[in-house]
Amino acid sequence: MNTENHGVAEPTDAEQNLGPRAVHRALEVLTVVIEQGPLSLLEIATACGLPSSTAMRSLRALEHWDYVFRLDDNSYVAGARFVSSQIQVEAPDAGDLVEKASPILQSLAELTGESSYLAIPGPAGTCVYLREVQSNQAVRFVGFDGWTGKAVARANSAVGDALDGLTPQQGYVTKEAALTPEANVIAAPVTDRSGAIVASLSIAGPSFRLTGAAAKKAGAAVRDSARSLSALLA
Repeated sequence: MNTENHGVAEPTDAEQNLGPRAVHRALEVLTVVIEQGPLSLLEIATACGLPSSTAMRSLRALEHWDYVFRLDDNSYVAGARFVSSQIQVEAPDAGDLVEKASPILQSLAELTGESSYLAIPGPAGTCVYLREVQSNQAVRFVGFDGWTGKAVARANSAVGDALDGLTPQQGYVTKEAALTPEANVIAAPVTDRSGAIVASLSIAGPSFRLTGAAAKKAGAAVRDSARSLSALLA
């Protein structure tokens, strides 16, 4: 019997005691997607130091179990099973909500020229971001990148006001970003068939672009997009 390993290192005793190597690879891939996504297959493989074929096998398994979600551009973000584990409120199935919201978020980002986001209420006064579409503008705030799967405080935020039903008659909320004073956020509530608020759509961009008449035009776009998503949930 040929026992040659052809250059593949055998797992150490410590690694064997911690479980199969494939499990560690999958968990490493999942961690990278959660902390840095959305990421392409190549970006994930590079971050993990894995061949693309190995990273793909892990991603397929994680996608099968809904721990990661593949977007229309073939990049990966945290999936419905992972995100829903952070949620204590009843809401539409996270995967279904993301699927229905994705084309609306894409259109909203293209229409306004700003990054767009889908968020739902989370535990302990937070909101959890399920999906984002980044702006193609040369000037945008990188601090708003990679929010998919993150839970952040709702207090004193446009997204929080929209989720908490504090939306003015115009149908959207405009506020300075809590963490970035030079940015503004515009958010609107998304409702289900009973009229309950289950999510919010929002955009974020530099305050010099989201002000005055431009902010009103963008706000109307956010409001109308949120109503379109609400109609799909009815």
